[in-house]
Amino acid sequence: MESSLLRQRYLFQCRKRECARVLVCGYVLSLSLSHLSLTLCKTNERTTGGEGPPLDASVVRSSPHCNVAVEFLSETQALMVALEHRYYGCHNASACPYEEGHLDLTYLSSRQAVEDVAIFHEHITKTYLKGQSRKWVSFGGSYPGMLASFVRIKHPELIHASIASSAPVLAKVDMVEYNDIAAEAYALKSVGGSAECREMIAKGHAQVGELLKTKQGREQIEKTFDLDDESLETHEDQLNFAGYGVAYFPTQGNDPACDTPACNIERICEIMTDSKSSDDAMTRLAKVRSTQGGGMLDGDVQDDSDLYWPYQTCTEFGFYQTCEVGSECFFVQGLDLLQDQIEFCKTNWNIDLDTITENVKRSNQHYGGLDPNATRIFYPNGNVDPWHGLSVLKAPSESLPVLMVEGASHHAWTHPTLPTDQSTVIEARKLIREKIVEWLNVE
Repeated sequence: MESSLLRQRYLFQCRKRECARVLVCGYVLSLSLSHLSLTLCKTNERTTGGEGPPLDASVVRSSPHCNVAVEFLSETQALMVALEHRYYGCHNASACPYEEGHLDLTYLSSRQAVEDVAIFHEHITKTYLKGQSRKWVSFGGSYPGMLASFVRIKHPELIHASIASSAPVLAKVDMVEYNDIAAEAYALKSVGGSAECREMIAKGHAQVGELLKTKQGREQIEKTFDLDDESLETHEDQLNFAGYGVAYFPTQGNDPACDTPACNIERICEIMTDSKSSDDAMTRLAKVRSTQGGGMLDGDVQDDSDLYWPYQTCTEFGFYQTCEVGSECFFVQGLDLLQDQIEFCKTNWNIDLDTITENVKRSNQHYGGLDPNATRIFYPNGNVDPWHGLSVLKAPSESLPVLMVEGASHHAWTHPTLPTDQSTVIEARKLIREKIVEWLNVE
């Protein structure tokens, strides 16, 4: 399907009448130019990545994925442009590349999105730059960070450099790294964690796992966690209750500055390691859950757009976050397994595990995984963020540098600057700016 059939939406912002640079801010990808800058990001935090809702003007003013570029505009005098990702900007039937009631995701892929950027580049150059050559730098965090790197890899003739923040560029079917790193985060002193806290959370979930095996044990859990009677009888019931933790344990979304009870790692650990309490580990988990209001958010599919990112996991990336027996996962091990994670691929699109595995293999071959055939891509990551497990952590070459930000969650440095920002996040922004300036001076 040609890009003309997909609704592309452009948002522009220039700090001066005549811009020496253009910065493009989009929703799934972020690009920025020395003389031209492009970013693709998202509007808000409704979803876990750039794979989110339609754009509005906030993406070029105050955005969780783009502000590392927005706040650099006054210095670079760049033009900032926003591009929506195909399908994800499909907020009504007339904007969708398929008829209502006949969902067709055939042309939803990162490969198509990368080529959309190339067409977008041509359009901006002809329409707004009068054909003049400019240096483009791509910015993004999470999936947008992946795309920011992918467009540099596939179109180095168009994209001069890339800042790929918290970008899990290695596709993988069974992402055991996610929950392993999440557990490690609760032992990090830099965010208020401790080895004792991590161990108490693991111990409490181990208790839950054992009690789930018997009728009497399930009744004990229901009483401790104030659940309805016989609410844990099926595997699905148990998975929904404990498969992803019996409460909310933030890591990629950890906010060190939050001030409500049990809202971050430090405040959860205060409950789990309270020396004045005689409660066992499971009872402390129940206290965390009740303090947070009990239960997790509803994850049911509401409309077609809720299927877009799941479809891409089946056809391109995997990223299934399991909690396997023998792993470092501190939830109930052996409850949330790969087969549970991929069931929707078979149910919705008849895509089985062998096909997913082959799709993931092809993605890594296409983009290069952890060793891309490219230069001038910067990979910043936060050590609290579980997604760093599939990002580039060891520089393949001097022209593909990396940065690990101590105590930082998922692309925390791309969010709007706040007085409460960690010193490491502030320093990360400084290093990113320095790298951009360095690369913009390279022909």
